[in-house]
Amino acid sequence: MSPLSIALRRGAAPIAVPVMALLGLYAGTRGDSWFVDWGWASGQLQQHGVLLVPLTAAIAAWDASRDRRTGTPLLIRTYSRPQLTWLLLNGAGALIAGMIGWTMAFATIAMNVRGGGGPYWSVVLLGPLCIVASVLLGAAAGHYLPRYLAAPLAAVAVWLGLAFGSTSADPLIARLSAVNRECCDVASQPVAVTVAGQWLWILGLGLVGLAVLALPRVVVVAVVAALATLVATTAVAMIQSTDGQLTEARSATAESCATRDGITVCMWPEHAADVDAWLTAAARFRDAFTDIAPPAPLYLENGLRPGADAPRVGPTRPTTTDTDLVMSLAQNLFPVPPACAAVEGGSRGYPAAESNVLLNAWLIHRVRPEEPAARLVPPDYVADLDRLIRSPAERQRAWYTELLEAHRDCATPSPALPS
Repeated sequence: MSPLSIALRRGAAPIAVPVMALLGLYAGTRGDSWFVDWGWASGQLQQHGVLLVPLTAAIAAWDASRDRRTGTPLLIRTYSRPQLTWLLLNGAGALIAGMIGWTMAFATIAMNVRGGGGPYWSVVLLGPLCIVASVLLGAAAGHYLPRYLAAPLAAVAVWLGLAFGSTSADPLIARLSAVNRECCDVASQPVAVTVAGQWLWILGLGLVGLAVLALPRVVVVAVVAALATLVATTAVAMIQSTDGQLTEARSATAESCATRDGITVCMWPEHAADVDAWLTAAARFRDAFTDIAPPAPLYLENGLRPGADAPRVGPTRPTTTDTDLVMSLAQNLFPVPPACAAVEGGSRGYPAAESNVLLNAWLIHRVRPEEPAARLVPPDYVADLDRLIRSPAERQRAWYTELLEAHRDCATPSPALPS
């Protein structure tokens, strides 16, 4: 029997592999299990699979401390190969379990990607690299930390680094965590230098774990530690050179466009299947609001033709209805708060804003006239909404025009409802 098979059979692999496979399946379905395209899925894969990394470190630590728990540390000295080789073999089970878990998460997410295109492999493969580094760090922890505490301590340390590092306001710390929460959408792509810096940083952490495992071989430790320092320093410098910027605007090389009844909708090729739905919604929007808003001949997806004066659309969800799309277009008719009302994170109250509830319900009623007023507004507003929607159409348009003017400052009150 080979040393590798001995290490696998004596270790946690027989239990860890099926458990990690199930956790990988769970990681691929946790949260929002619908992915609009591969750009979005590339970043979400790390967030969904982040649970696997600290568990992999714990498994490696547990297997590395096995000889001390069983009271047979002298067996290592009778091993015919160098001690480092045996210690690395003890981490093979954790590596296999972690990779199977990640593969399950990747396969689950891949089956739920709706749009076209392909993944950003430089971001996606950070996951397996993190698993390799966690095995080395976990094995080092299991070899030197208290034998029964090594596994939980390793898991907690790795989890804290991933969870809290990725939420840091410092872009350098956030990037060093290698959990790319902001990546990516169809209109953006990863910054190559930043991602390369992340790769080097994770590689450096893995080399640190390898150096600790190589003790007390001073020459090997010195060489590996020097290499780890060089790699980590280069990684930090590369990330700092981009100020930690993770994504940049993506240039469109093609568009998926269609025209119907004088309306054109253009979207990224990855979302070509949504063009027909937006054409239908744009036609309904034109029919419902042509008296208060000039019809737009062109609709563009976010990121296409920057600076173009056209309403913006985005990918649809499987549960999105045509009415939902029309209402999303109708939100452009909602007045923007004036500068005098701006505060950090939103806007403060001002007189014209008191009619926002009625305005929102009035716009919805134009799209869904069958809805009773009681379902569109709170009870205190039902009578006012009934009064508004039963007034002549020209009075309604005049009220909307006056309300838009009132939203230009913080002093003009809301116009009176039509009589």
